Amino acid sequence: MKARKLSQSQRLPFELSLRIRHPSVDPADLSRELGLDAKHSFRAGEPRQTRSDVTSTSVHGESYWLGTLDPTSLPGDNWFSGFAKLELAQKEIGKAVTRSLGSALSFGATRFLRANAALLERIRIEGGQISLLVALSPVAMDSFSLTPEVCRVFSDLGVTIEFELTND
Repeated sequence: MKARKLSQSQRLPFELSLRIRHPSVDPADLSRELGLDAKHSFRAGEPRQTRSDVTSTSVHGESYWLGTLDPTSLPGDNWFSGFAKLELAQKEIGKAVTRSLGSALSFGATRFLRANAALLERIRIEGGQISLLVALSPVAMDSFSLTPEVCRVFSDLGVTIEFELTND
């Protein structure tokens, strides 16, 4: 699943990112299995980047992968393909996902995470941690809600939801 680029005029009041920490997994494998490019990643055992010119012998103790989930592409283009009236419903769902954090989590993120449930379970069994980072602007959003069903999906998949308030 390739994320589509958002136009500047389509800036959302929130951003969803998936973060995975793992004792040893190759971040390139995660990108391939999830179908998403990493925004930032490193592998356990790789040398750490230093801020100075002095070479460091320090290495990363765990693997790290961070990728952005584009809520405008998460519902998928083939939910209702072949059914004209249902395709119209899909467009409306897509609009709701871009306007509402609750909808983005309900229709997009949970569907994406469920589709990757086996991978997420393997990561957890191997000692990894999975988080969904939600960065949102309190100026652009006045409220949102998480239904019990959405919370249950995140709980069942072992995904922590972390909220960050931004000043944008």
